[in-house]
Amino acid sequence: MVSRNLKMGSALRNWCDQHEHALIEVPFIRIDPVKDVDIPATDWVFFSSPNGLDIYFENYPLLAKKIGVYGKGTAARLNLLNIQADFVGDTKKDPVEIGNEFFSQLHPNESVLFPQSQLSKESIVSANKENRCHQRIIYETSKEGQEVPKVDFAILTSPSNIDGFLLENDPSGIKFIVLGKTSKKHFESLNVTNEIYQAESATEESVIELLNTLMKQARLD
Repeated sequence: MVSRNLKMGSALRNWCDQHEHALIEVPFIRIDPVKDVDIPATDWVFFSSPNGLDIYFENYPLLAKKIGVYGKGTAARLNLLNIQADFVGDTKKDPVEIGNEFFSQLHPNESVLFPQSQLSKESIVSANKENRCHQRIIYETSKEGQEVPKVDFAILTSPSNIDGFLLENDPSGIKFIVLGKTSKKHFESLNVTNEIYQAESATEESVIELLNTLMKQARLD
């Protein structure tokens, strides 16, 4: 199971089809765009998630000269628009470390726009020391618990999806895959005793690689 609706041509969906693995695609959050937000012209815009990136480009013009993204998953979503990111964070690192690396590349006079959800933890912008930053809530996230059939592996793509899944589902016996350190720390803080694995990056290819490894281990055991 993966806690999002996959895009057309999804590598994960194709891999599951090829290997005859049943796949459930179900988000445990609802995302509602916030319209008519004043978007300033800035030197940079920083996207923390694929959802935020999608909402932005569906509703607002790109006014920034350069684009920063949290990790490879968001960069891959940007590539679908034929746009290359100027900064891609390394999701093996802590979010504050990513923020420090991002701001270290900026000139003190450069400004940054952070389109975000009302639930944003503001980890990246908290690393700012001297740049002018504009934070804008362009979408609202709410948790939506719903029961799904029992699965062997659950790929949970954000802290909110983790919470939404646990509202209606028994985690026993499930191996969990999460994307990014923030999600892993959140899951561990819930004191769930399941096996929790972090994909090397937020890309579907990285998730497939981890699934291959875990399935091979399960067969050996």
